[in-house]
Amino acid sequence: MASFLDWARRMMTSNASDVEVLQSPMPVSLMNIMANMYPEPVAVLNRATDTIVWGSPGLMMLSGRAGEELVKMKPEDFIRAHFASPDEVIALYAEKIADAQINSRFISPEGEKYVQALWMRLPEVEKGADYFLLMLRDITEIELMRQELLQYNEELQQQIDIADRLYQEREKMYLELQEKSEWLRLISTATAYSNTMKFILTPEGTIVWVNRFFERASGWSAAELIGKNVRDIGGTFAHLLPSPQAAPSEDTLIINHFHRAPFTEEIFAYDRNGNGYWMLITLAPIPDEAGNITHYIGALINIHRKKQREEELRLFRQEIQESLSYAARIQRRFLSSPEILKGYFSDYAVWHKPMIDIGGDFYYYETIEDGAVIAMGDCTGHGIPAALLSIYATTSLRFALQHYGTDLESVYHRLKQDIREVFARDGNMAYEGFEVGILYYQPKSGKAKFIGAGRPLWVLRGGTLVPMMSGKGDISVSLPDAPTQHEAILMIFSLNKGDRLYLFSDGITDQLNKESKRFSTSRLQKLVRDSHPLPLQTQVEFLKNSIQEWANGAEQTDDFLLIALEV
Repeated sequence: MASFLDWARRMMTSNASDVEVLQSPMPVSLMNIMANMYPEPVAVLNRATDTIVWGSPGLMMLSGRAGEELVKMKPEDFIRAHFASPDEVIALYAEKIADAQINSRFISPEGEKYVQALWMRLPEVEKGADYFLLMLRDITEIELMRQELLQYNEELQQQIDIADRLYQEREKMYLELQEKSEWLRLISTATAYSNTMKFILTPEGTIVWVNRFFERASGWSAAELIGKNVRDIGGTFAHLLPSPQAAPSEDTLIINHFHRAPFTEEIFAYDRNGNGYWMLITLAPIPDEAGNITHYIGALINIHRKKQREEELRLFRQEIQESLSYAARIQRRFLSSPEILKGYFSDYAVWHKPMIDIGGDFYYYETIEDGAVIAMGDCTGHGIPAALLSIYATTSLRFALQHYGTDLESVYHRLKQDIREVFARDGNMAYEGFEVGILYYQPKSGKAKFIGAGRPLWVLRGGTLVPMMSGKGDISVSLPDAPTQHEAILMIFSLNKGDRLYLFSDGITDQLNKESKRFSTSRLQKLVRDSHPLPLQTQVEFLKNSIQEWANGAEQTDDFLLIALEV
């Protein structure tokens, strides 16, 4: 910076020819000194009069202002208009600093420029004047170069740091590789002698490596395979066949499935002797450090015995399903046909849906003494055990009705006695039994009788629903001689034309949705009341749909049975 100050001072004391004065009251000698600064941007400020007394042609070019405009501006206005950070320059002017040098940004019509500003107090050339010189030098290119050099230096330092880290990481990796070399040797040995068939292919399908177990299992030696393309060998892994019936084709060739890797799937493959096996193949790409796939590695596991067991299990399940279907047909033979209810009720509907093909819910109809007996039951559990129990319950109920007729109390007690005689032998008190509701209705008299052990009867008259629960206990072995509150009580009542009767199992009210919430008795009651204007068949269909919508895809949790009758 000192050299620049010296240069400015030399310029001010050198000889110069006269130049044109821009409306400035400066002595000619001082004007000549300033003119010699051309084309450097120079301004002479008079602190005493707070004016710009002269501006060089270079300053006019840099600022875009004519000489007449410059000399009319106050120095602070000029500084604020053209310096991006004006406070530092204004401080020099306000505090009458003798000399200084600063770097700043100058706002010109061409945009911002970096300038080096020389501030200097001039010798007293006339009385009462207080002149200061502001000389600017455009250093935009130098500043940009300096910034570029700084950035380059920073980038270079970053590269040095990266190189240093890479060197340290390389040293660390080298030490780790030394420590793991023995492990790699052991792993490579284990891979070679593994009981899984392994191989490596190029993207074109050329075999570059197989392990020893591959040789033993396939019948090919490594010498026969390595260097050959899979198209030329066929057999064990060349084709991904989906079944024993599939024939090799261009579509099944393994190289045409590289784009799907990595994947694991079951295939049917053949060894060198043409023997077929189910295999589990895993294929994965091997990339290089740049992420480009250079090879594919595969592994084959013989799953033939597993597939045989799966087929045996499938056939076993099919046999069980066929047995269940047959058992369901047998069970349905024990369920009465609702056709016998014609002539006793104006309409009726039955919805019976076991959780699987067979279940523990049952119903029974019989005509006795100018009337009809309608019974429904819900046996313990569901599935096959409950179905067996339901056949017993239906048979026992049928014999009891034949013996006692419409004496429902005696029918109820006979059912309790029978189940203890059958299921409580040898002191066995395991919980086995069923809930039951038995209704007798005689159309001529309009009289009805009902006895229920754990199952209610709902009577809907108009929009009013009356639940009838004659007993909370069920018919089972686990309950010895039940106390009075558990005994079912016979209920006798009259029915009017249009009355509707509902018998149902608890599988309906206990059905869960996906949030594990019960359908509930109160919800079923509300739906029955709200839908009472509908025809009976339509109402039952509405109830079925409502339960299914409530479940919202959740699995059925128990058997469903709903019997609806209209007087």
